[in-house]
Amino acid sequence: MSSSQLEMVVKHDGRLNLLCCFLDEGELSVLQLAARIGESAQLVRYWVNLLDSFDLVEKRDAPDGGEPLYAAALGDHPEWVMDAVRQHRPQAA
Repeated sequence: MSSSQLEMVVKHDGRLNLLCCFLDEGELSVLQLAARIGESAQLVRYWVNLLDSFDLVEKRDAPDGGEPLYAAALGDHPEWVMDAVRQHRPQAA
């Protein structure tokens, strides 16, 4: 994976919205993410799979055996990735 590919994946409003949700709320399912950002589950699933292919999220089994949960996995990425997510977060009113 090149740095420019990672940048194209990260610096996208929709995917940044997902990463912000993970930082704010922890583990979430695709349906929970879709409800929080107001996008279709199909689109959110696509974005989550893309983030997963770049190791930006981790997939975890749901404790109740339901839909898988996802969480941010930004620790092994360059600092600019976390900076981009932090800068994208809505400011507290």
